Amino acid sequence: MSTTDQIEDPQQSLDQIPATRALIDQLYSCGKINRQARNAALQHLTPHTQWGIWASRLLLALGVCLVLSGVIYFFAFNWAKLLPAHKMGGIQFAIIASIIAACVCRLNRLSGQLALISASVFVGVFLAVFGQIYQTGADAYQLFMVWSLLILGWTILSKFAAHWVLWLVVFNVFLGLWWEQVPTARSWIGPDWSPLILPLLACFNGLVLCTRELLSQRSASAYDWLSAKWTRWIILIPILTLLNIPILLLIVSPDLAYEGVFIGSFVGAIGHICVYVYYRKIVKDIWSLAAITISALIIVEILTIRVLFEILMDEEELGVLLMGIVTIGIITGFTMYLRYLTRTLQHEKNASVTTASAKSTATRVITEDTGASND
Repeated sequence: MSTTDQIEDPQQSLDQIPATRALIDQLYSCGKINRQARNAALQHLTPHTQWGIWASRLLLALGVCLVLSGVIYFFAFNWAKLLPAHKMGGIQFAIIASIIAACVCRLNRLSGQLALISASVFVGVFLAVFGQIYQTGADAYQLFMVWSLLILGWTILSKFAAHWVLWLVVFNVFLGLWWEQVPTARSWIGPDWSPLILPLLACFNGLVLCTRELLSQRSASAYDWLSAKWTRWIILIPILTLLNIPILLLIVSPDLAYEGVFIGSFVGAIGHICVYVYYRKIVKDIWSLAAITISALIIVEILTIRVLFEILMDEEELGVLLMGIVTIGIITGFTMYLRYLTRTLQHEKNASVTTASAKSTATRVITEDTGASND
């Protein structure tokens, strides 16, 4: 059962059970409430006026992104005309102003969180400007390494998923540049092992995803900011992409695939299986299963096209026709499988609701009988 859609403990009182859309849908699917009651509950839970709140938040986030990009392009465009004191002083003023804004707006509000994210972005701009002015000679990976270390404290204090996404992007760029500029450039490893960075990044982000899943299952309010499903998907999709690339390289160019590609393909296959089993048997999230299914669909599609290309190399017209037919068949098959998964998960949820209700009724009856016998 999904960690976000799990059935509440039947021992809880009615006031302790949170009202969610998943709970309302479960009650409706089990026949506990009719359609009118479901629509009224959903209207009360998510009123039509809520779109204004989301629109204002979206516009605020978009405005902050535009301001940050404007500051970056300002320094890039006017680099030769600005004095070093103007460059350094302007960015330091922006960092201080962002921190003050975060303190004034407080981190329990979106405006305060976005101000703190702005400070983290300005730290990276400051490091880039500092390196250009003083010509430190540092490699690019060192900039991202120091950047990730300096903003780690703010990221932990923020308890904001978007801030963690920014930190993960910076740290992943650091790992990728370090692999390219240190082990590969200094011949610590051969060029055949350079694709190994893909499964390594996938493993690192997999640890982050596991941490997210473990913390989001806790009932403590300190981890409520991790309960949003997009925090799962925004990590899972890059992991699937990183696991997919070595497999596709092995399929497209098997003659040019060396040790790094073979190991990456093996890790990619094992990773797909592990992620599928976890989100099918433990968490049971249909959207995550859809992402995994699409990733597998891409692999099967490329493999099929490769096989048809090898078999029908001299028959281009027939090969293109068969590729189109096979593509339609593969997409149809995966779509039917997703529909089957959706129905299966829904039935399992309904069975869990029925079991939990039966246990609750049995517990209540036993308690009443025990109280009556004591009397």
